[in-house]
Amino acid sequence: MELFDRAIKDPVGEKHEYEAERYAGVLKLVKEKADWGTAKPNVHRGVAAYFCHSTYVAEVFDMVLNNGKPIVEKVWCAVDCGIVVNRDAAKNMIQGGVIDGIGHSMYSQLTFENGAPKQMNFDKYQLIRHSQAPKEIEVFFVENEIDPTGLGEPGLPPAIGALANALYKATGQRHYHQPFVTEKQVVG
Repeated sequence: MELFDRAIKDPVGEKHEYEAERYAGVLKLVKEKADWGTAKPNVHRGVAAYFCHSTYVAEVFDMVLNNGKPIVEKVWCAVDCGIVVNRDAAKNMIQGGVIDGIGHSMYSQLTFENGAPKQMNFDKYQLIRHSQAPKEIEVFFVENEIDPTGLGEPGLPPAIGALANALYKATGQRHYHQPFVTEKQVVG
């Protein structure tokens, strides 16, 4: 938030790719909705934010470890995509992005040998299973009169960052390569 405050008060350059107020706004909203700052026993939290297609998304993950295995319990999403035309579809797109982000960051590995993929079907290339999806995903939209923007991609990237941050809180280890399950994990 301090970086966004600095960007709002003292912007660098004349033209900016993003609007710092809107970016900070989704972080503030998700912080409020997730009650950020309140400690929960054995719950590891991660947060991340992203923008593309003039849409801003911030997500908070609550993750627990069950026998060393990470389980995302709950996700809060704050979205500023301008006027929401179809609220149910918009909510579903964000939820799908969260689930897809978790799936790719945890399970989906594609490797090659002699230029050919080694995982040729879903028995070798694992997608996220229903039982691995979060139990609950709450989506909150910023109400404004800005022209509608995009929702196809913006919900996915912050899921990866928020999950990596929650894993760091749980294990003390940073995760830089996907899928995270291929990295040596030290659960503390």
